[in-house]
This record gives sequence, structure tokens and C-alpha cells, in this order.
Amino acid sequence: MRLLKAGSRILFSRIWQVLANAVAVLVIAKTLGPTGQGYFSLTVAVAMLLGAALGGGMGLAAVPPLRRKQVPIVRMLTAQLFWAALMGVVMAVLAALVGGGRAAEVLASRLGWESGMGWLVACAGLGLLTFDIFAYDLLARGRLVVGAAVNGYRASAYLLLIGALGLMGQLTLGRAIGVFALSQAGGAVAMLVILIREIRHPRNENHGTGDESVPGVGEKDFQLHDRSLFGLIAYNMRHGWVGQISAVAYFLLLRLDQGLLEYFRGAAEVGIYSLAVYMGEMLWLLPGALTPILVHTSATSATDPDRDRTALRAVQLGILITFAVAVPLYLLAEPLLGFLAGGQYQASGAALKALLPGIVVFAPGAVLAGDFIGRGKPHWNTQASVLTVVVNIAVGLWFIPRYGAVGAAYASSIAYFCGSVVMVLRFRQVTGLSIFNGPRGS
Repeated sequence: MRLLKAGSRILFSRIWQVLANAVAVLVIAKTLGPTGQGYFSLTVAVAMLLGAALGGGMGLAAVPPLRRKQVPIVRMLTAQLFWAALMGVVMAVLAALVGGGRAAEVLASRLGWESGMGWLVACAGLGLLTFDIFAYDLLARGRLVVGAAVNGYRASAYLLLIGALGLMGQLTLGRAIGVFALSQAGGAVAMLVILIREIRHPRNENHGTGDESVPGVGEKDFQLHDRSLFGLIAYNMRHGWVGQISAVAYFLLLRLDQGLLEYFRGAAEVGIYSLAVYMGEMLWLLPGALTPILVHTSATSATDPDRDRTALRAVQLGILITFAVAVPLYLLAEPLLGFLAGGQYQASGAALKALLPGIVVFAPGAVLAGDFIGRGKPHWNTQASVLTVVVNIAVGLWFIPRYGAVGAAYASSIAYFCGSVVMVLRFRQVTGLSIFNGPRGS
């Protein structure tokens, strides 16, 4: 009952996040036009890449020891904050390096960057990185709803600021990126404040008993209370690097095709395609509401009789929700996007229709990513993500030069199908359950 209640609250927050983000994207697209929208999407992708590549697995790897109270939360958080500060310095150095010379000229021509844009991207990347770490820490302590709730508030603030700039006629690419960076930094600060309050006044004491085994981790790894600050960082990197590769691969899966599209067809085509991508990928926020629950529940002992069934029900619900929203969106894609964003985005509807089958078929993967993390098998996510990226590149190099945005969408759908098949087969292998029929042979 507690998990059902948590899932409902997360889903409500996700639905609001979807709506707020959709309106914000439409305002940006309509105001900046296809080329400006393309620049915006590519710049956000750079920030996402920074956050994913430099995360170091600091949050993901900390979940099992924190949930089982193998290490004090304050010591782990101190190590994580030290890592975040170090990565902040790295991002600052990168921002300074791209602020002038040949790098600045290339970024201005390819991404439309103005002076100081690198610093905004660094701020956004650091916000994404730290938000991810704190979200995992709170999940380990049983605070399943917090991340989704903060995301909902963050999306609301983002929409208000973008809407206000749009109404005043002051919305430019630089200001849109500035608002994006501010929202990411604000979300990270909010998560840190909540985490500190949770440490001082814990609401949920039932976040680990200390006597459970952790899949794939040796007993010697549990002597974490004796580790130095750098020892904890080394532990997180050793156990989280595979999962972090998965995060990078997942980012490449979602955005690398836009880079190829810019190379072959230009920023305006990216703008047309990116609008379809934003609309389509928002559907994953709905099954993604189940991910934090599975990170928590699937981290229980392998002898828990409800663990596999809970994961199966989550996967089936994720498919149902995504399909139910995707069907009307498919039927209305072209007239809807043309009406909301303007006639210049009419072609976005065709790209969205080509993308939606892949969005639906990858819904099980969006849910199972949390299940695999909870089981201590993040490398399964990595394997599926790498395969999907390879397929996306291979098919995209053939489709994108010929068919532009629609070709990129078809390439993504094919890649999503391949990745989802791998994840579903892994789930069937470890649980003996079919996502459609329950136990094998039933």
C-alpha cells in the first residue's frame, strides 16, 4: 500500500512535469524558430553530457551501502560533495577554454553560442550532476517521492520564467539557456536542503536493516566506516563506473542523432526534429515514475517473494500508460504540432509519428533501468544502452543524410526496439517472468 501511494504521488508529479516542460518547449520553439530551437536543444545536450560523463557513479554506487547502513550518510555525503566540487572545477576550466579562440568560433557557428555561454552550460551540468547524486541518496533512505516532487516544482519555475520572458519579448537563446541553468542549479540546491533535513530529522527509519546481502559486491567492500574520504570516493567509482557509462550511453542514445543531423542537414533541421523528440521523450517521464520505486524495492534480498512480481507489475503498467498516451498523440501529431508551434514546425509531426513506436517499445526499458540498478546489475543497462547507441549510429548514418529529421526518428525507433529487447530478455533470464504472460510456460 505504501508503494502504491508513493507511485501515485510520483506519477502525479511526473504528469505535471510533462505538461510544464511541453509548454516551455513550445514557447521556446515558437519564439526562437527552428534554427534557434536547434541551437537550444544541442546546447542542453552538451550540459547533459557534462553531467552524465562527470558523475563518477557517486550516487548510484552509494545506494546499497546507504540502504543497508554500511556507512554513515554524513561521511558518504561529504565524499560526494568533494567529488562534485572537483567536477565543478573541471567544468569551470572547460568553460574558460571554450570562451575564446578557435573553440569559441566553432561553437558560435555550430551551436549559436554567445560570450559567456560556456559558463551557463557548466552551471547546468553541475546542477544535473549533483541533483542525480542527492536523488540516489534520498532513494536509499526510502524517500521515493522527493525527486519527482522537486522535478515538478522545478518544471513549474522553468515554465514561469520562460513564459515571462516570452510575454515580454525578451526570450533569446542566451536567456533560455540561462533559465535552464538556473532551474538545474535550483533543483540541486533544493535536493541538498531536503537531504540535510532528512539526515537531521529522518522521516523514514525503514531504509535498511544492515543484514542484507548486496548482489555482486564482496563482503570486504562493506568495511566502509573505516574508509577515508578518498577511500569512499574510490569505492563509489569502482562500483558505479559501469552504471555511469550507462548514463553516458543513454545520453548518446537520446542526443547523438541530433549531432549527426546538425552535421548533415544543419541546425534548423535539428530544431524541427528536437521538437518531436521533446514531445516523444516526455512520455517516458510517465513510466519513469516507477523507476525510483524499483531502485528501492529491487534492492531488497533475493529471497523476497514480492520483488520480481513488483517489478513485473511496474513494467506492465509502464507499457500500458505509455501506449495509452502515445496512440492519440500519434493520430494528432501533425495538426497538433503545427497548431501549437506554428507552420514552420509542420514537419515535426511526421518525425514524431516515426519516433512514437520506438518510444512505446522502449517503455519496459525505461522501467527496468531502475530494477537493474536495485539488483546490483547496472552493467545490464550499460550493455543495452551501448547496443542501442551502436544501432542508432549505424542506421542514422544511412537514414539521416537521405531523410533528415524523419530518418533520425526512424533510426531512433529501430535502436530503441533493439535495446528494449535486450533488457526484457535480461529480466526474463533473472526472474523467469514474461512481461506479457507472467512465469514462463504459464
